[in-house]
Amino acid sequence: MLTAIKKDGTWITLPEKMPANVLAKWRKSENYYCPCCKTEMSIKAGNVRIPHFAHKSNSSCRASSEPESAYHLMGKRKLYQWFLSHDCQVDLEAYLPQIKKRADILVTIGGYRFAVEFQCSVIPENEFIERTRAYQSVGIKPIWILAAKSLKRKSMHEFRLSGFQWLFVTGSCHHPFLWMYCPETDRLSVLKNLTPFSPRVVFAELTTASLTILNPSRLTPKKSSCFPFLPFWRYKRKVWCLHRVKAARRSDPFLKGLYLHHITPPTIPIEIGVPVRGMLLIETPTIEWQAWIYMDVFQEKKPGEKISMDDIIRFFKKRTKNGEIKLRSLPLLHEKPMVYPVGQYIQLLEDMGCISKAEEEVFKVEKRLSLPSNSDEGQMMERIFYNEHKTTIEKGNIQYNQD
Repeated sequence: MLTAIKKDGTWITLPEKMPANVLAKWRKSENYYCPCCKTEMSIKAGNVRIPHFAHKSNSSCRASSEPESAYHLMGKRKLYQWFLSHDCQVDLEAYLPQIKKRADILVTIGGYRFAVEFQCSVIPENEFIERTRAYQSVGIKPIWILAAKSLKRKSMHEFRLSGFQWLFVTGSCHHPFLWMYCPETDRLSVLKNLTPFSPRVVFAELTTASLTILNPSRLTPKKSSCFPFLPFWRYKRKVWCLHRVKAARRSDPFLKGLYLHHITPPTIPIEIGVPVRGMLLIETPTIEWQAWIYMDVFQEKKPGEKISMDDIIRFFKKRTKNGEIKLRSLPLLHEKPMVYPVGQYIQLLEDMGCISKAEEEVFKVEKRLSLPSNSDEGQMMERIFYNEHKTTIEKGNIQYNQD
C-alpha cells in the first residue's frame, strides 16, 4: 500500500524514493494506520523494494490479502500521476466505507466516478465479480486493467487468454476490448476486435501508446473498420477438422454426437464454424456450438421444410443446461442475451441463401448445408464456400455503433 492515515486522521502518501535519513525521520515522527481496518502499519523500503506501507501484524484486512509486487505498486503510482497531470479529481488507494472496498485509484471524469483496478495477480472469479458489483452498487464504474506482461501473444493477430483474463473484457458485443498497462514502459495497450476461436485462442488487434500522449477523457478505442482475421480463422478451422479427434477424450460428448449423426470432424458442413458477431458470449468453440445447432435442427430438414427460431433456441438452451455448450462469464460487458450469437448465425445462414424467412421467427430451408464425403472434398468445398461468401462473413463481423 502507498497510502495510510495518521493519528489525526489525515492521509499520507509515500514518495516514490526515500533516502535513508528521510525514511528514518518518517518512521520516528508518526504512527501510521490502515484506512480500512485501522490497525497499525509500518513503512517498508530498501535498495530494491519500493517504499510502501504494510500491516505490522497478521491481519484479516482485505487490503492486505493480496501481496503487492513492485510492478503493481509502480503501476498504481504512475496511473495516479497520469490522471493527476490531466487535472482529474483523483485519489490513490481510496477506501470506500459504504462497500468496504479499496480501489487502486478513484477518479472522476466528466462527472462520472471510476474505480481503476490495476490487476497483476490472479484472483478468484467470484471475487472479481463481487468487487465489480460492489462498485456498481454505489454508482462507480469499474475499470479493470490487466498487467501487460501477462499477455501471451502467439503471432501478429493470435493471442491466448486465460479464463481470468477474459473477465477483463469490456465494451459491448459489437465492440469488445480489454485494457492492459506496463509501468516499466509506461504504455497503455488495448486488445480489441476480439474474435475467439476456442476457449483460449483469440484473434485480435493490439494497439499500444505511451501515457504521455493519451488523455483520460478520450480513452474509448476506435472501432475496427474491417475484419482482418478470416484467413487465420480458416487455417485454424482446417487444423481443427484434421486434429480434433487426436486431443479428444473417449467420453467426449461432442464427438459422440458427431458419430451418432454419421459425421466426422473433417466432414463437418462447410457452413459450420463461421465467425459471427457476439460469439465471445459462448466459451465452447464456435465450430462446436454451430455443429450442435446443425445436428439438433438442420440435418434432417429437407428443402421447403420450416424451422422456427423457438426450436433453435430451445435446443441451444438444452445443450447449455447439459453442459455440452458452455457460456463465458463477462461481467464488464454490456449485457446481451446468451442466444444473441445464435441469432447472428441464423441471420448469416439467411444472408448466404441457406434459409429464407417464411414468417416472423420462422424460416424455410432453401438448401441443405454442404456435407462433404471426405476431407479432400471438404477442403475443395471450403475454398468455393469462402470465395462466394467471404464479403458477407467479413461484413457481418465488422464492429458498429448499435448495442
